Amino acid sequence: MIGAVAWTDPLERVLAPSAEILDALRRIPQIVRNTGAIADATEALPKMERTLRDVVRHTESLPALAEQMAVVGDATAVLRPMDARMASIEGAMPVLVEVQQHLARVPDTLEHLDAGLTRMSDTLDRLLVALERLDAELASLDSAVGPLGRLAQRFPGRTRRDEP
Repeated sequence: MIGAVAWTDPLERVLAPSAEILDALRRIPQIVRNTGAIADATEALPKMERTLRDVVRHTESLPALAEQMAVVGDATAVLRPMDARMASIEGAMPVLVEVQQHLARVPDTLEHLDAGLTRMSDTLDRLLVALERLDAELASLDSAVGPLGRLAQRFPGRTRRDEP
């Protein structure tokens, strides 16, 4: 036969499994195992999806929170220079404590000064009375001595140097 072609029964061709089909059938158990592994690996996906939704819901407020934090930052900016001032005050504390101790003695000192001023005022009042009496007595003495002075000017031997 020249160039003989093998003719097969068409029914036989349909019913006869091909090598590819047999290879695929042999892989079914492996496919089942892999599918089970995929199912195990993806079992947590619904829980992860719920968790991600919660994360999204919770992080929606972050932009507003960032704005509020900026406002808080601006409001607390005054604390930085205050910190330096507080450190300065802290450094001055020993001096302030010493000043406070001196200030505690001020009422006693003022009371002592008040008593001294009262005594001085009384003394000045007595001195003023004494000066007024002295002035009156000097005026009386002047009126008593005045005629003697005029009489003394009449005595002979008196020189011009003696005159006031």
